[in-house]
Amino acid sequence: MKLATAPVNWNNADVTDYRPWIPYPALLDEMVAAGYNATEWGMNMERDAAKLLADLQQRNLQILGGFVGLELRNRGARDEEIMRALEIGRFFQSIGAPYLIAADSGDDRRRSEAGHVDPNGALTKDQWNSLATGLNDLARELAQLGIKVVFHNHVGTYVETEPETARLLDETDPTLVSWCLDCGHLAYGGGDTLRALEKYGNRVGYVHIKDVDGQVLQKSRKNGWSFAQALRSYIFAPLGEGIARVPEVIDSLRQAGYTGWVVVEQDTTPDDPTKVAAKNRDYLGPFIK
Repeated sequence: MKLATAPVNWNNADVTDYRPWIPYPALLDEMVAAGYNATEWGMNMERDAAKLLADLQQRNLQILGGFVGLELRNRGARDEEIMRALEIGRFFQSIGAPYLIAADSGDDRRRSEAGHVDPNGALTKDQWNSLATGLNDLARELAQLGIKVVFHNHVGTYVETEPETARLLDETDPTLVSWCLDCGHLAYGGGDTLRALEKYGNRVGYVHIKDVDGQVLQKSRKNGWSFAQALRSYIFAPLGEGIARVPEVIDSLRQAGYTGWVVVEQDTTPDDPTKVAAKNRDYLGPFIK
């Protein structure tokens, strides 16, 4: 397995006001200072392919791809959303980034229910079909560009819980759509990552690794916090200090034969984000070797 970072460790689009954003390209310098040589692309990063590649090469950084929230569950928006994702995929192809990390886009209601989802508001059978069909169609198109679609389970969306993640994987084509496992989001959503990996370990094509503060999660559920409220309360803990069982997750991934990227994330922190990113990398290093 190989370690990487992501812009969200410094700049979080879900809570843009929680700390001043680090501008580009200083963001890349912080990644290097934290000890990383690979990252994902973020919306606040350079969009000119030649300039971005020059900036990355100057710092010996590799680009892997980026996160895209898509409303594929909505048949009326699906075709337009696929076209938007294809445009992003073509940009990723131009910078040599092989992954499009897709997630459901969620909405205000789901973001307000993060970690305490009301099952009565789940997707209908038709919405599930639209989502799965859209992902398969998108992945088929992007495969021609050399881009792999990996689907990210994500709180605040309609694929948050363990059963929802399982259904997404069951209803998509395994030859087209892989799983971007995020053990932090799965734990936040009430899931058991180790149990999920027993059945779906062979679907993992990409990994986001993060931990969850159990006490903050308990408060979030008790008080009905939204995703943004939980982020501002630092629901994602430094690796090894939470309930996501990170070492066991890594071991389970290894047993499943996973050898790909493990992207270290801590979406918000009260501390210096560069120091935290370095600390998380140092913690995870021995488990990855």
